[in-house]
Amino acid sequence: MALVRVQVPASTTNLGPGFDALGVALRIYNRIELDILPWGVALEVEGEGRDVIPKDESNVCVQAVKRVFDRVGRPFSGLWMKQRNHIPLARGLGSSSAAIVGGIVGANILLDSPLGMDELVQIAVEMEGHPDNVVPALIGGFCISATTTDGKTIYTRMPVVEDYRWVIVIPDFEVSTHAARQKLPGEVSLDDAIFNVQRVGTLMAAFATGRDELFREAMQDRLHQPYRAELMGPLEEVFEAAYKAGALGACISGAGPCILAICRAHPGRVGNAMREVYDSHGIGCRMHVLRIDSRGAHEIDAGAVFGPGALSLAQALR
Repeated sequence: MALVRVQVPASTTNLGPGFDALGVALRIYNRIELDILPWGVALEVEGEGRDVIPKDESNVCVQAVKRVFDRVGRPFSGLWMKQRNHIPLARGLGSSSAAIVGGIVGANILLDSPLGMDELVQIAVEMEGHPDNVVPALIGGFCISATTTDGKTIYTRMPVVEDYRWVIVIPDFEVSTHAARQKLPGEVSLDDAIFNVQRVGTLMAAFATGRDELFREAMQDRLHQPYRAELMGPLEEVFEAAYKAGALGACISGAGPCILAICRAHPGRVGNAMREVYDSHGIGCRMHVLRIDSRGAHEIDAGAVFGPGALSLAQALR
């Protein structure tokens, strides 16, 4: 059996009002190499999470591989895997989804691709519990996902004006998805539901038409960000700094604590403005200026394993 190499993008979700529905694949990547062994599991991890990610069968990427073998009725004997991670853990950029997707896609390729995309999506959602990260990680681009009444996931890609920059600031503290979801109420008011429905529609129009003036209002939210704010550090200060520096819109990335700002111009200035707020509170952080990844998870050759991910600041400012 030939060695398989898979590249999986990071993802940012919600975009303010689109809770558990909207997701975008971004150009930071995890890369996974895997091959079948006659017995046992041998696992190596490099990069993000190398000291905390399990290196046995409890590893979520290994579990994803086994899920595919089970789904197609093939016996699982053993596995060799190397994970080269660039997506930070527990920051709101889809690290767990990337691990699941990498394992699913890699296993499907190892087995000569018996499963189609719809089946891969369903397995990924079963493992992750919600579709907003795993769908863009699988198919790339700007994705809208929904769960039907019978538990199936439906999804589509939406066209987006290409010249937006996605500025991600990654503070040096973690927020688990579980902890962030624990902050959410079991019910919301009709007024808040209407507020978000209106802004999701407006946000879709802004992306499709390039109506930059709509973003700031369209990315407001009442369903999750107000409840999670206490976990996010100086959230409102960071938002305000982003807008003063020229951001079109700003929000928590996924469950946080990463903050996303969308720009058409001056992304470096916006990112530095947000970073200065964290610095003033004694919180270290990193910043990336990214474009949308349009491919999603896919097989790569050996020469691409160490290929570039995020744009350099010089590239981003062109």
